[in-house]
Amino acid sequence: MADVLDSFNARQKYTHFRILVIGRANAGKTTLLKRVCNTADDPRIYNEGKNLLEPTSARGIHDINRPFAFESNQQFIFHDSPGFEAGDESQLQKVQAFIEKRAKSTEPNDQLHAIWFCFRPDISRPLLDLEERFFNEKRAGNVPVIAIFTKFDDLITQVFKRRLTENENRQVALSLLEDKFEAPLRKYNFPPRAYLHVEKMQDNDGKHQDQVKELTKKTADSLDNLALKMLFVSVQQNNLELCMSYAAT
Repeated sequence: MADVLDSFNARQKYTHFRILVIGRANAGKTTLLKRVCNTADDPRIYNEGKNLLEPTSARGIHDINRPFAFESNQQFIFHDSPGFEAGDESQLQKVQAFIEKRAKSTEPNDQLHAIWFCFRPDISRPLLDLEERFFNEKRAGNVPVIAIFTKFDDLITQVFKRRLTENENRQVALSLLEDKFEAPLRKYNFPPRAYLHVEKMQDNDGKHQDQVKELTKKTADSLDNLALKMLFVSVQQNNLELCMSYAAT
């Protein structure tokens, strides 16, 4: 009981949940974040607790050190990093330096709380060298990484065979996702804490909120800090059922 009370008191120090989103070009990161925040509006630059600013040519949302948020849920603070497909080692170094800087912060609201690593599963380009290094080299702090395989419907299209049923094609894609991506990631020194795939996030009539709920659950389960878990669940404005289930545990 004392631990829960301590966590509740620690929770009061946090005003938002900070997430670093990493992914290759066209990985569908922005679409995913819009679904998480339940909005059709574009993100705006977060001026560290003061207000939200419009992105400009001088201040874009693709600068890892410049946080952004959505009007619909300003308790989520995001940072964006391009993926490592260009083979530019400096990009990996920027990510590592960002994680280290946030890990050294003694102010709870400046710390990084989770990393969503987005992969667009392309069977012709599975895991890249710098992605392997990211998961093989020790990172500062203990921030959980969740591997999100976006546009799973594209992978089904890549493996589609007319002689197979829709369900059989889906199972082939799932097996390929496991063999080419998830299994290799699990073998690295510092693998993701959780894995999931999402599809048709751009479709308004898709089951995107069910997928957001699954992402929420996997992220919450990956957090070791109870205060952070309470914070993360509490900012899930669109998943009241999930909030209640975690509050009861």
